[in-house]
Amino acid sequence: MAALFTVGIVINVTYFLLIRTGMTRRLKDPALLQPQIYTALVMALAVIHATDEARGVMLMLFVSLQLFGLFGLSRRQFKVLALAIISGYAGLVALEFWWLRPREGALREEMLRLLALAMITVWMAFVCSQIVGMRRALARRKWELKLALARLEESAARDELTGLHNRRHLMSLLGNELARAARCEAPFSVALIDLDFFKQVNDRHGHQVGDELLQGFSTFAQGQLRALDRVGILADEPTVGRYGGEEFLLILPHTEHESALACVERLRASVASHAIATSAGPLGTSFSAGVAQYEPGESIASLLRRADTALYRAKHDGRNRAYGTVDSAQPLGSNT
Repeated sequence: MAALFTVGIVINVTYFLLIRTGMTRRLKDPALLQPQIYTALVMALAVIHATDEARGVMLMLFVSLQLFGLFGLSRRQFKVLALAIISGYAGLVALEFWWLRPREGALREEMLRLLALAMITVWMAFVCSQIVGMRRALARRKWELKLALARLEESAARDELTGLHNRRHLMSLLGNELARAARCEAPFSVALIDLDFFKQVNDRHGHQVGDELLQGFSTFAQGQLRALDRVGILADEPTVGRYGGEEFLLILPHTEHESALACVERLRASVASHAIATSAGPLGTSFSAGVAQYEPGESIASLLRRADTALYRAKHDGRNRAYGTVDSAQPLGSNT
């Protein structure tokens, strides 16, 4: 028994070191669960062989093996383990009766033990398999709930008409940019965009065509901004959302004022030269924009107010132009 105890300690220490040092991380079973279980099975058979007097009690070692694999083995692996336990003990009994001279009545006792072990092992395999099934069903439902929650959050963050980010989500994104700017001292800019003479489109063609124009503009603007980002004109991927009505908000991370103004000006020129398909036929459109760069310590309300002031100037000066404001005292602009 002392030798078996020593071997058991060496085996456990070896498994511990293999897992602890990360040598098993690339394996399909990094915890070495199955090797540990089957090594323990062999050790349990050896212990049972060496302790004839307490054999009935030692058979409970097999139950502990099944419980050990409860949160790692599949249903099929539990069935294989049950078969291995029953076969292992049957093989041990057969080997003992072949090598040793058993006392009278020993065969009957061993057959009863084997029958009891088989019944308990099969029952445990069934119970563990059911628990594995419930665990997997729970994990699947948890994953489905997570996906549903993500879809719900995404839906709540989108404008129903255009599919762009809605105002509430834009404010959340601005809050994130503000926190990043305070933490990393990274610049960012915003642009308020307002479609020119949009009310006339509604009055002349109806609100359905107006909605189609908003949808077409949103799709075209997103494509243009992605193209600008791919060619490296922007420092980071921009975000555009519907701020309200025919007004849109563009958030430009890691972008200083001049670069933001140049980006909006390129977008303005592209939109002005592009006709948007509607049920009333292709319609041309343009927009006016106001650009502002975030100033350290500034609030979101102040930043948007400066962008709105620049937008108002662009509309007042004839529309179809983009103006920028470095700060509240120094407006500057770019127009066509």
